[in-house]
Amino acid sequence: MILAASALLSFADHEDAAEAGRAIREASLETVADGIRTADLGGHTSTTDFTDQVIRRVRSKLDVWATL
Repeated sequence: MILAASALLSFADHEDAAEAGRAIREASLETVADGIRTADLGGHTSTTDFTDQVIRRVRSKLDVWATL
């Protein structure tokens, strides 16, 4: 669902929405790559903890990108 929302935002006709979609997609993939996975991906992390990690990473990305 998170990646679906990311894809939807990426296709929106607004720069901020596309940027948010990119941040969500990257944050989700990085979270999984770092071994933080829910049961459906072979891990033991709760969906709440996974989502919290993604949110933290999205916020960080958007903060950094805002300074560029």
